Amino acid sequence: MVSFNDIYTATGQQWQQQVAAGDFDREFARIYGLDQVAVWRANYLEALACFAARFGGEGEWVVARCPGQMNAMGMHIDYGGMPSLRLAVRGADTLVVARKMQSRRVRVSSRLRSPGEAEDRFAPIEIDLDRILPAERVCERQALMDYAGRVCQQRLERTGSALADDWSVLVEGQLAYVESYFRDRIPLGGFDGLVWSSVSPSGGMSSSSALVVATALAAMGTHGLVPRRDMPEQDLVDGLGMSEWIRGTRGGTADHGGMVLGRAGKLVSVGVFPARAEGEAALPDDYAAVVLDSGIERQYDEAVKEETVIAYPLSAFIAGELILPRWEHADGGRADRIRYIRDLTSENLQLPPAAIFELLAQMPQQTTLARVQAQAEKAGVGDRYAAMYQRDIAGKYQYLTADTPLYIRRRCAYALAEQDRVAGMIDYLNAGDMTTALELIRISHRGDFDVEVGDGELRELAAGAGRGDERARLRFLPGGYGRMTPAYDRLVQVVNAFLGERGAVQRLGAGWGGNIGGLIHRDFIDGPQAGELADFLRGALGGAFDMVVATPGEGAALLARPGAA
Repeated sequence: MVSFNDIYTATGQQWQQQVAAGDFDREFARIYGLDQVAVWRANYLEALACFAARFGGEGEWVVARCPGQMNAMGMHIDYGGMPSLRLAVRGADTLVVARKMQSRRVRVSSRLRSPGEAEDRFAPIEIDLDRILPAERVCERQALMDYAGRVCQQRLERTGSALADDWSVLVEGQLAYVESYFRDRIPLGGFDGLVWSSVSPSGGMSSSSALVVATALAAMGTHGLVPRRDMPEQDLVDGLGMSEWIRGTRGGTADHGGMVLGRAGKLVSVGVFPARAEGEAALPDDYAAVVLDSGIERQYDEAVKEETVIAYPLSAFIAGELILPRWEHADGGRADRIRYIRDLTSENLQLPPAAIFELLAQMPQQTTLARVQAQAEKAGVGDRYAAMYQRDIAGKYQYLTADTPLYIRRRCAYALAEQDRVAGMIDYLNAGDMTTALELIRISHRGDFDVEVGDGELRELAAGAGRGDERARLRFLPGGYGRMTPAYDRLVQVVNAFLGERGAVQRLGAGWGGNIGGLIHRDFIDGPQAGELADFLRGALGGAFDMVVATPGEGAALLARPGAA
């Protein structure tokens, strides 16, 4: 049994009195900045009052917080096990006030405080734990993936779509993971929760993931469980991230990593599987990270999303089992070094940098699962294909067939290049080379088109890499992931043209619409050109616009009462 640590719990009256009296002001200054203390004192008081109005004032409460996050580099690659450069967005928080209940029901209401959004956009939800919790343990990544696949298949058969729209499924997913994780230590019971959020739900700051993390921390807190102490950061990130597969989105876990591993003033390279900080860089004082609502509604194509995601494990299999074993200059042991697409590096494979471009040239531009299976059987590795298929594909994708066209080369090229861009951004920012750092943001944007990577381009890069040409590095190859829309691209292009050499933005989130963001010189934010940028954006977006200046902030946590330790 986990002992209850009461520095995180108090009566509603105690919370309200201490916040109103300024007892939390020092903590609020640390989290949100000295100039925002009064604002966040009012925000917390509102969240506490909303909880009392909805659920009553009795009992012991906990308060959890989770910031939104921004991805500065490393789009679409975390589900390939690759790192991405993240920052927790200071001042864009999801708060959850919660109280344990002596029941098996979870009741959650919300209050949205994002500009342009209705406060009651999300209807209250009620969850029966006995109905939604799986009988099997799903606290390991593979088990959680398999379980999510079955849930999505059942949803597809029942509704015609594998993707759930109701926000309750996000809470249900994290509860399935958290309950399973602690099943041998403490039974998970019901609770009441009020979600207060200033994180924009329009895409780009991961409002859904902030909801998942904040409600999970609150659920733990109501049961005397302390995040990081009772669930290490890597399990918080990788497990809560994978729990969103139950919704059907097939995303990665680095959004959650940016929220949990966030550090004030720092951009953090967030690795996944296992989650960890792989490096960091300070954001230069004369630049700001921004998140801008594009006004372009995000369109999900579930079939295409599955096809893009599956390209990563299939790339790793093709490289390790069908290409490398045939190379005269590659020993047979290299395939054993490949589990994820992230492993296809010259360092891991102990090959010269030029060899990676040669490897990409041998990747099929287009193939199918049936074709890869036939090639595997012909090469004598049919059993290894079957094992990969069972582990990474079977039951997890509802729209893929054996004959679905799969665009492997350009998506593999994008992933490997984007992984190198993340490392490059850390290096260039720490060296003060903003010109190249901004160039990488623009190249990353170009990599989101449906553009093939040709043999000639790869031959030229291989030759350049052999000569040691700095520009013949993977990071300067766009690739062709394929999540762009014409309207989204036009907006990014006109904003980048306006910024010139002193800023760069790209699409954020899953693509196909939503927010845009990047790094912009502060002259455009609070300096002499701020008015010019505002006028330009009003013209480009057809009126008022919503832009968040994303200062790197602290990661998610339970709020501890001052002086209670």
